[in-house]
Amino acid sequence: MNTISKKLYRWVLVCFSTATLFQGCAKFETREFYADKPQSIIDQETLDAYKELKNYVQATGQPDFKLATELSYTDLVSNSVLYRLAQQHFDQISLTNGLRHLDAVQDDGSIRIPDFTSAMEAQASTGLSTHVGHLLWHENQGADYLQSLIADIIIPGESGKDIVVDFENDELGKSYPMIVGGDLSANRVVTDPDGKSGNALNIKGQQTFPQFQITLPEGRKLGDYLNVMIDFKGEGCCGLYGAGMRLAISANTGNVTFASFGGPSSFGVPGGQWGRGLIELPISSLNLTPAQKEWTEFVLTVGSATGSGDYLIDNITMSWEIVGETIIKTPAEKKEIISGEMEKWIKAIGEDGKETVKSWSVVYQPMDEDTPSELRNGTGINPDDLPTNTFYWQDYLGKDYASIAIGMIKAYASTNDQIFFTETGLLDNPAKIQGLADFIAYTDGKGTTVDGIATELSLNVGDNKEKVESTLQQLAETKKLIKISFDIGTGTTTNQATTALYKQQMDMYKWFIESYFNIIPSNQRAGITFRSPADQPSTSAWRPNQPVGIWTNSGGYQRKAAYVGVVEALQSQ
Repeated sequence: MNTISKKLYRWVLVCFSTATLFQGCAKFETREFYADKPQSIIDQETLDAYKELKNYVQATGQPDFKLATELSYTDLVSNSVLYRLAQQHFDQISLTNGLRHLDAVQDDGSIRIPDFTSAMEAQASTGLSTHVGHLLWHENQGADYLQSLIADIIIPGESGKDIVVDFENDELGKSYPMIVGGDLSANRVVTDPDGKSGNALNIKGQQTFPQFQITLPEGRKLGDYLNVMIDFKGEGCCGLYGAGMRLAISANTGNVTFASFGGPSSFGVPGGQWGRGLIELPISSLNLTPAQKEWTEFVLTVGSATGSGDYLIDNITMSWEIVGETIIKTPAEKKEIISGEMEKWIKAIGEDGKETVKSWSVVYQPMDEDTPSELRNGTGINPDDLPTNTFYWQDYLGKDYASIAIGMIKAYASTNDQIFFTETGLLDNPAKIQGLADFIAYTDGKGTTVDGIATELSLNVGDNKEKVESTLQQLAETKKLIKISFDIGTGTTTNQATTALYKQQMDMYKWFIESYFNIIPSNQRAGITFRSPADQPSTSAWRPNQPVGIWTNSGGYQRKAAYVGVVEALQSQ
């Protein structure tokens, strides 16, 4: 039997056997089973049937509008699931939480931003637009480093003593120039009769004063010296008393004008014994001129004005003191230093982001909370009293600090890049909007155009919609591009959120986005940014354990009801 016949045989046999089996049953009863899908699966399938969000954006008439989401540098570098999801749904990635001058500046002042560099490399291949901030803020700054550069230079004081003459290297019998009142030959270097201090100078004769050529140690000048001290040994007959000690300083040997002091005994020198370090003659008594105080070489004349001298002197010592000095940097010097540091910082960012970033938040939170018409500042506050890592660039560069920064980023990135100023807290402090608008007008007037205003709104279901609409209206009135980063919570933690709250969240997302489109003119729309695209985990620093996103943060980032609200709002453009 060939192969085909065998197969046919088997097929017939199977058919026969099956027929026999069915005939052998009293009755064949068909039973059908139906398994209903859980409503949760049906609902999720309905959500998943919607297109990716960017498919609902109408580009016509709003050329600057970007549908964006906030991510971290880690998301980009690791190519996280959330990053891959973002690439499907958004046309711009916003990175405004990773640039910290505090982390970037090194001890030597160099700038290292490896995470930013790697993120830019990852983003370059996606074709997505990139918005980066914030270049200048007052928090998370390398404040200690920056303050050290502009701090006063304190030169500490110094003091000491220099032995200017000690006779130890002199040959016995050597004599010195003298103003002589007696026998010059009797004034010789001798051995200390006590045998304790090596050599000494024996001075004999009436009104006889030795003169010593002094060269001061390098770095010191005569004006630094306070006193001349002399070791003295003499009897009452021969110098211990008399008319007192004499001191003079001159440019040359010869006649001098003396300053007079008490005799050696008045300084506590005992008769016939060495009085070491007891005679101390203040140089101020000489009334030196400013020119003399600059001398580093001079002639020192000293001795006891006695009528019958026969005494020993040794170890002529001059005590000195250099008063400490504080060099205070001028405002102009501080400005130059801080401007240089700003340029290093912005240069590093601009060069690494040049090919990828086309939108920059240059300054963040510039306006003062209490006086919104003014810039924040730390003027008049000791830097040590400011919060840790706080540094106000504007304190040293003035109101032009933003204009300076814009010039720098456009120089190192691209002149065509969009420039934004970002301010927060506008719902509760709407006066900031006018203050910011005025600051932008000032900056524009410096020839550095600010394209738009960016802000962050942290909303909850049930928030005052009139307040939100008023804020949007005031922003629109600035005539600048408006970019809003936002998220909407339920007012609860994730485990407390109910189906009803998620429905309110969906409605709130829809309402807010529609309000943006209704209030912000199309030519001013820079876009909306989902600050928290997914619900926040309990470990998050921002709204921890709150269901603020349009995706869950578990189960593979499932779409939430809020996703529908976003879609419907985008469809209403």
